Order: sequence, then C-alpha cells, then structure tokens
Amino acid sequence: MEERIIDGDGVRIRTQAFGNLDDPPILLIAGAFASMVWWPEDFVELLSSGGRYVIRYDSRDTGASTAYAPGTAKYTLGDMAKDAMAVLSGYNLQAGHLVGMSMGGVIAQLAALIRPHRVKTLTVVSSTPLGVEWLPPPREDYRQHMAMLHHLDWNDKNQVADFLVRDAEAVAGRRHPHDADAARQLIDRDLALSPSFSSLRNHLAVAAPSPVQAKAADIQVPTLILHGTADPVFPIAHADAMAAAVKGARLVAIEDGGHDLHPNDWPQIAREILLHTCVIHIGRL
Repeated sequence: MEERIIDGDGVRIRTQAFGNLDDPPILLIAGAFASMVWWPEDFVELLSSGGRYVIRYDSRDTGASTAYAPGTAKYTLGDMAKDAMAVLSGYNLQAGHLVGMSMGGVIAQLAALIRPHRVKTLTVVSSTPLGVEWLPPPREDYRQHMAMLHHLDWNDKNQVADFLVRDAEAVAGRRHPHDADAARQLIDRDLALSPSFSSLRNHLAVAAPSPVQAKAADIQVPTLILHGTADPVFPIAHADAMAAAVKGARLVAIEDGGHDLHPNDWPQIAREILLHTCVIHIGRL
C-alpha cells in the first residue's frame, strides 16, 4: 500500500493506493460522513488481487483531508467531483474506473459528466440518479433516525460516534446479520483518524446540482448499478430509474441488501466491478 497527499487546487487530499500501478486503475469514492476506511482494506484487496490498481481517498471534511470549520464550507458536489479528478492526476493517470457509493455515487456521476474523457467506466453503488425527479423518499424508520441529527452535538465525539453506530444499524439490509461490534470498531477508527471530526456535518449542506445542470441520462460511459433491494435510504426505485435513464446501464440488484457494504456481499460486489472494468487499459499520463 502506498499513501500520498495530493494537492487538489489548494485542497489537501489524503489517498492510499493498492496493487500494481500498471493495472487498470479503480478510484473508490465514499459517501457522506465517510472517510476512505469505509472502503475496507479486505474489500479493496479483493479488487487489487483481481488485477486492478485501487485508489481510495478521504473526501473533504473527512479523515486527514482538508477540513472546514463546521457550517462554513462553501464547496459543492461539483467541486468534490473535481477532487476525484485531482486524485487521478496525482497518480499521473489519464483516466480511471470510478466506483462511488451513496453520495460518492452522485460525485462519480458528476465526474462522468464534466470529465467524460477521464472516466473509463462508472459504477454507482447504493445511490440515486442525477436529474430524475419524483423518486421515493427514504423509508419512514430511516427518516425518523435522521431526525436525530437536529439534536446532535457535533463537537462531542462520543455523540457523533454513537449516532454513526446507530446509522450503521439503520442502513443495514435484511439478508445478513448486522455486526454492531465491527461497526463500532470501524467508526472509532475513522473518528480517531479525523482530527476535525466535527466538520463531518458540512456534508449535510453540500450543494447539489439542479436537474437542469446535470442529468444521469447524459452519461455516456459504460455504467454499472449495484443496489440493495432493501436499501432504506434510496429505495430500489432509484436504481431502476437510473438504469432506465442511462443508455446501456446494467443493474445488479443485491437481494435484501441495505445501504452498506456487508462483508458477505463483498465477493458478489467485487466480482461485478471486476467484470465491468475488464476493458482496455487507457494508461498513464
């Protein structure tokens, strides 16, 4: 594993790369509140052992990347898409295969729209399509869980950790048992690596593009959609809508899967990503 700090137009971005740099590159983009550790090393190694050069990174306001005082961030999802391109450039890569989860899936869509020549393939995991209106809201129990954010003291690390632990349980699917102890360990590790953990709240205010500005229907790169049928955040209708909007997109439904990467589903998810990214390698700058 190699670690690099990349300057993305004045934004510090902490990254890690796994595998052989001559292999086709996969860039993993995490969701809201999530640093790179939410792409677990064992999952990353499933991809790298399949002949891929895998890069993960801390998005703004997570991990060791640039953090802004809570409530002061002015960046947009479009800026975060440019960060993803800066990571590719930081590894001297002309293009890569983008894999984004949840908010990371929206960021990956934007990257495919604003820099299509730099996105070889797109994989959207547990996310929602850009520019599609009238999709179902999160499940009622999850909406009630998120309402607790209004009472959260973001300066209290224990409160933040406890909320994220409850969130990990709230987004879990029905197919496999939820491991609360493993979730707690991951969250404690994540917050320990995040010196400005209270800045995570900035993700709640990240500005999304309007449907007029960005539409999944305009995506031209090969697209894979991975989505749990029991996702409480973005119901499966979001995946169906994206499959209908993006020409040639392939949808793989994870039966009873939630809004998470359950270890029991890693083999299926990794297999689908490896199959999708099995194309001619573009190479390095």
